[in-house]
Amino acid sequence: MGCMPVEASLLDWIGNRGRRCSVGEAAAGTGLSLREVEPGLLALVAEVSGRLQAAEDGTLLFVFPPALRMRLLARSGRRRLQARLQVALRLAARLIRLSFGLVLLLVTTLVVLILSVLLIVRLFSSDDGDDAGLALLQGLAQVPLSILDLLVSGIRSPARGGSSSVKPQQLWSLLWDLPGEGADPASLGFLSAVFSILFGDGDPNARLEPLRWRRIAAFLRLHGGVVIAEDLAPLLDLPDCPSDPDRRRDLADAAMLPVLLRFDGRPEVSEDGDLIYGFPSIPAGAAGVDGPVPPLRERAFRFSRAGAGQRVAYGLTVGALLVLSPWLLAITPAWLPPVAWLARFAIGYALLLLLLPLARLPLQHWRNRAIAARNRRRQAWAQAARHADPQLKRRRAAARRLGAAEAGRPAPRVVYDSGRDLLEQTIDDLAAGPRPTA
Repeated sequence: MGCMPVEASLLDWIGNRGRRCSVGEAAAGTGLSLREVEPGLLALVAEVSGRLQAAEDGTLLFVFPPALRMRLLARSGRRRLQARLQVALRLAARLIRLSFGLVLLLVTTLVVLILSVLLIVRLFSSDDGDDAGLALLQGLAQVPLSILDLLVSGIRSPARGGSSSVKPQQLWSLLWDLPGEGADPASLGFLSAVFSILFGDGDPNARLEPLRWRRIAAFLRLHGGVVIAEDLAPLLDLPDCPSDPDRRRDLADAAMLPVLLRFDGRPEVSEDGDLIYGFPSIPAGAAGVDGPVPPLRERAFRFSRAGAGQRVAYGLTVGALLVLSPWLLAITPAWLPPVAWLARFAIGYALLLLLLPLARLPLQHWRNRAIAARNRRRQAWAQAARHADPQLKRRRAAARRLGAAEAGRPAPRVVYDSGRDLLEQTIDDLAAGPRPTA
C-alpha cells in the first residue's frame, strides 16, 4: 500500500474534530499495519505542528488539532494541486461514464431522423406506396416516444408522488443523475444506467481487505489483545473446515502469521501448554462476548443497478439501432457517404451494446460461485468454533484470563508533552507524586 492510501486512511479515521491516539489505536481503527501507521502519523503530526506525548510505559501518543484536512491544504501547495487533480479526475470519470449513453441517444436520434427524411423524400418522389411509406414513418415516430414513455413511467406513477404530471427537473434527472446525486440517494439516470448495464457497477468487495483488518483489530481490542486462532478463523481465507479438531487447530494456527506480522503479535504458551496469541501493541477496549468472531461475508456481483424500465428502454434502443441501421444503410444514396458511415458505426455500436452485457453473464456467474464458496467456508469455520470441544474451551479460557489482565491495567500517565514547557511538566509531575501501582 502506497503512502497516499495510508495517509487517506489515517485522515478519514482522525476526522475533523482532532484526536489523540497511539500507533496501536490508529492501526486498530484503520486496519493498517503498525509499520505503515507509525511513519504516517509522524509525518502528519510534523506537517500540522501537532503534539507528541510520551506515556510512562513508553507509549508514544500523537495529538492532532481539529480541522486537520483544512490545515494540511492551507500549508501545502502540493496538496491543493492534488485536491484539484482529484476533482478533475472525478469529473473525467463521470464524463466517461455518461459518454456511452450520450453516444447511444445521439446515434439513435440521428438514425431515426435521417431515415425519416429519406423516407419522406421517397414518399414525395413516388406515386405508389403512399400508405406503406406513411406506416413506416408512423412506426419510426413511435420509437423515441416508446423509449421516453418507459423512462418516465417510474416517476409518473402515483406511488412516487401522487400526481401523473412530470416536472422538468425530473426529466432532467432521468438522464443525468448518478448514484447518490439526485433527490433519491439511489437515483440512477439513464445515461449512467447504460454504463451500468454495459460494464456493471464495479467490484462490491473492493474494500473487503480494509474491512477484514478493521474487524480483526476490533476483535483483538474486545478481547484484551489475546486470542486463539480458531476465533479469528472466520475472518481469514482458509481451506475447507476439516472435521478433525487437531487438523482445524493446525490450519488456523498456520493462517495467523499475516495477523501477527501486521499487528506485531506474539505467540505465547499457556500454563496448560496451549498456543495463544498476544498483541501488546493493540490497546484493549471494553470486554467482548466470549466466542468466535462473526464470519466475513463477501457480497455477490449484481448484473446492474439499472431499474426494470431502464433495462427495457436500453434493450428497445439497442434493438431499434440493430433494425434501423441496416435499413438506413440499404436506402442511403451513393452520394451520401457520411450517412453510410453513420449507419455502419451504429451497427457496430449496437452489437457492442448487445454482446458485451451477454459476455459478462458467465463471468459474473463464475465469480458469484467462488464468492458463495468462500462465504460457506468461513461460515463452516465459525460454526466449528461455536461448537467447541473441551480443548478449545480450555484454550479460550486461558486467552480470556490473559486478556482480562491486560484490559484491567490502568491507562499509563503522560510524562512528556511536546506542547508544554519541560520545566512546567517537571513541576507538575513532582506535585502529583508517585502513581500507585495496581
